Amino acid sequence: MMNANESQMQLITMQDSTNSGVNSRSSSPFPDSEGPSNLRSPPRVTYKANRPISKYFLCWKQRTILEKTLFYIILLLTILFLLFIIVDNFSSKGILSENNSHVISQYLPSNTNTNNINKNFINNETIGKKQDIKNPNIAILSSNTSINICITPGCVQAANSLLFSINDSADPCENFFEYACGRWNNEHTIPDGMSQYGTFDYVREQVRSQLKNILENTEKPESKSIEMVKSVYSACMNITDLQKKKTKPFLKEIKELGNWPLLFPNGLDNNQPLDNIDLTKLLATIRNKYGVEVFFTVYVYADAKDTTKNVLSIDQSTLSLGRGSRDYYLNKTMFSNHMKAYRNYMTESMRILINDFKLNITDNDLYKGEKELMEFETEFARIIVPSDMRRNNSRMHNERKISDLPNLFDQVEWERYFSLIMPEEVQDFSKNDTKIIVTEINYLKELSDFLKKSEKRIIVNYVMWRLAQVYTKVLDERFDDVKQELNKVMSGQETKPPRWKNCISTAMSYLPLAIGSVYVKEHFQPSDKNEALEMIENLQKSFIDLVKKNEWVAEDTKKIAIEKANAMIKSIGYPDFILDKTKLDKYYEGLDIYDGDGFVDVYIKAVKWSNRRDFLKLKEPFDKNEFDVSPAAVNAFYSPERNSITFPAGILQPPFFSGKFPKAVNYGGIGAVIGHEITHGFDDHGSQYDKNGNLFNWWDTQSFNGFQERKKCIIDQYNKFKVPGTNLTVNGKLTIGENIADNGGVKETYLAYKKSIAGLENEQPRLPGLQHMSNDKIFFLSYAHFWCGHKKDASAVQQILTDEHSPEIFRVIGVLSNMKEFSDTFNCPKGSQLNPIEKCSVW
Repeated sequence: MMNANESQMQLITMQDSTNSGVNSRSSSPFPDSEGPSNLRSPPRVTYKANRPISKYFLCWKQRTILEKTLFYIILLLTILFLLFIIVDNFSSKGILSENNSHVISQYLPSNTNTNNINKNFINNETIGKKQDIKNPNIAILSSNTSINICITPGCVQAANSLLFSINDSADPCENFFEYACGRWNNEHTIPDGMSQYGTFDYVREQVRSQLKNILENTEKPESKSIEMVKSVYSACMNITDLQKKKTKPFLKEIKELGNWPLLFPNGLDNNQPLDNIDLTKLLATIRNKYGVEVFFTVYVYADAKDTTKNVLSIDQSTLSLGRGSRDYYLNKTMFSNHMKAYRNYMTESMRILINDFKLNITDNDLYKGEKELMEFETEFARIIVPSDMRRNNSRMHNERKISDLPNLFDQVEWERYFSLIMPEEVQDFSKNDTKIIVTEINYLKELSDFLKKSEKRIIVNYVMWRLAQVYTKVLDERFDDVKQELNKVMSGQETKPPRWKNCISTAMSYLPLAIGSVYVKEHFQPSDKNEALEMIENLQKSFIDLVKKNEWVAEDTKKIAIEKANAMIKSIGYPDFILDKTKLDKYYEGLDIYDGDGFVDVYIKAVKWSNRRDFLKLKEPFDKNEFDVSPAAVNAFYSPERNSITFPAGILQPPFFSGKFPKAVNYGGIGAVIGHEITHGFDDHGSQYDKNGNLFNWWDTQSFNGFQERKKCIIDQYNKFKVPGTNLTVNGKLTIGENIADNGGVKETYLAYKKSIAGLENEQPRLPGLQHMSNDKIFFLSYAHFWCGHKKDASAVQQILTDEHSPEIFRVIGVLSNMKEFSDTFNCPKGSQLNPIEKCSVW
């Protein structure tokens, strides 16, 4: 989880971090890779045929294998159900003997292992009361055994997902991840162009495919905003234009910026000599025009001490290899191959530019320049504050004025810098008396000392190299090819993904609400918002029940926690205004992207518009109800400054959620995500904020000490988890916020689930093919199913170093080993892996 101020910055940066598992917002249950990434080679662009004769054939042809399978299963079930009614009718007339009970059990394909299905329930056990068949969607096993089976399409779909995930040869009490996900992981290889693959990735890929179909539809868009989204996608996919222009646009930009000494050691045309290069203007220009920030990052977000207002903030920047990547630079023994790959990427990128610009740079001069850059960035990495040291927001909230900044970092003329990056309407905020929040005081001081000791030539070379890494992402694919070799080493990604996938991500980054609008209209049911809202309210109540039961929390502190839980703002699916084309176009007023615009032009326009929009917020109060992510995002979020939870339409999809799924599946799936986000308000980070989102210590000493003790238990527990495929363990300190949220989230969603069925007279119908399992077991299977998946070893290492989320296997066994309810449900003996004697719990 990122620092809230840092994470909420909406400026489009296009800055690539090869560690894609870094969230772009505050608290989220998933590593985020929705943002812009490397642009890839395109497949052939196809369009929907416009022939009515083949319309239905194409509709069927475009269905996924799972959808086709489910259709056949439902058809089969309908036939079986009708046969069952006939058989049961004969049985009731005495034609069939009592000892010859018939069971509807053949819900699976012929190659499915059914040895353990039904055995415990046929002719020897009765669950619930005898019922008549009044619901056509419920099947009863036999006249002697009244186990109800749900055969609705939703139940069949949910059952199908779980059945093809379970490895029933594994012991659920020793490795529930293998038990719940073994078959899924064995049968799903990591696709080309990816370094990991799981159920979460499956949903994300499905959403991307849906968006691809929408954006490649040739019908005229209904609004300017949607037309701009399609233009962004089209410009990204226009390989012919990119190949024609090659690096000419970048050469033009270099000339406008002044010089790149590494490539033009004797100056460029009639531009100024190196000593006269204006560092203040250079840093301001590349931020304002290209969204690239080197050495520090500036943004507008809520004042954490008074969240009714927006305020300027300044924080440390990232490294070339992304946020959290300093270990790659500093641990030369473990990561020598990674840095060698980074050096090769730098070399090959430079060679492309040298050849295109027809420069006379010798290999020796190039080698010397690159060596200087590598050494410079390695020293820069030493200054970066590690992520696990950035969890105390009170330490990071330092109020200053712009006039105070030269005392911390004097290589930039600050008043002029802010004047250059701010639009005319807010120039008053660029003055020296403007308030600014400095997150890392010592970082700026150390950075200042470091740059004073460095040659200006090397500083400028590094700034231009950082710009090149971003700018070349909107040039032709040669740069993608050389970057792919780095990606292979960093994450294990063997090949480039199809270009269209990254073009979808780019369009989503540039116009998140516009692309969300078309997605919601075609792929989201409004009724699902009400279903999700009901679940959220139930989970809020369950969390409050957990707070009340915790004896380590003092009564006065409990009251404050309960008030905060009740005050959480809930954003579900999408903001309503995006369905009104007039209001949506008004939102994007000032952004003019046209069909035929080049990709570079589109990129610059989007950056400038986003930059302007963010700075104009300085004149406005902080909007706590803003829905500031794409509704098509497959993720969920908690914002401490808003005290809000957000669930975009993209994640409210099967197999995580459906209005047609039974409660056990929905609560075990999306319910755990909802619980996760609610609990983020009370993890080690969110607990520093009050119900209004203000940074305020509302804890009494006794309760605070109790929290710290329980937090340490979870840190120590996760520190012991050895990550498969590596010789590393989980960083319990880095992942503590997410681990608290995972543990509390599942506990409260289980409690909410049990409450939701408590008033029912009989057990809820069971899933077909899984009728031998209680719905409580289905709940835990649904939770684990959420995290099914596997990744390349290099990707696992990358996650440990850079990601605040634990690896998926430990999000299952780490959480469930702390839950007595789980071990009771699966009858796990004490001392087994999933039922340890010592358990950890915060909430």
